[in-house]
Amino acid sequence: MKYICSLLLTGIAAAACNSGGKSTPADSGAVKIIHQARPSHDPIGIYTGDFGGSPIYISINFARGKNVAGYNTHKGLRRNLHGEILQDGDAWRLRLEEPGDHPYDGVFDIRLSEDMKTMDGTWEPLQKDSASSKKFTLNRVAGENYEVYMASEENSIQFNVDGSCRLEYYPADSISGGQVNILRGTWTRTQDTFHVNWQKNEQFGKSASQFILHVKREGDDTYIDSLTGDGFIFYQLP
Repeated sequence: MKYICSLLLTGIAAAACNSGGKSTPADSGAVKIIHQARPSHDPIGIYTGDFGGSPIYISINFARGKNVAGYNTHKGLRRNLHGEILQDGDAWRLRLEEPGDHPYDGVFDIRLSEDMKTMDGTWEPLQKDSASSKKFTLNRVAGENYEVYMASEENSIQFNVDGSCRLEYYPADSISGGQVNILRGTWTRTQDTFHVNWQKNEQFGKSASQFILHVKREGDDTYIDSLTGDGFIFYQLP
């Protein structure tokens, strides 16, 4: 009898083991979290292209999780940006909002390529009657962009990596009075020519300018001599 009972107990244990040892875990009630995929490349960088007939620069300088932030520069106007980045198939979707306290503020809806090198998107103004919608394609700025600063005794001009330009000049009738004007713009470069689109202004009287970079060669050495345009002449500082 003891032998039969022992066989029964052994059989029950074997049946339990042969069931695969699997048991249905109790539902803990915890919320399952689906993590947003991380970009394989870093979206931080500067992107530029045509925006309604003049260049725009979008600088992304913060990216953590789905949150992104930066600023854009267009015709000398700089506006902060904040928004989010989400996966969109084999690319990324960016929504970036300007602050909203300027008549020309709006929202960018951007498709960013998987390699983070190209932006295709639209811009819609927050105030519908302030400006028209825009479509654009921007390319990531490579490492060849660098800051250029030149000056004369009275005036100076600075071309920044983020596409912004700053001109400080004295009007001809105010040098003795010490009244300096500051004009901001956005620039692009074609070989030795800087093309600048200025912010709206009353003093300068122009919406665009071209400045030519003059180079001198002495033997095997080449150096920048001057920059001229719109009656200005600037020199490279030592």
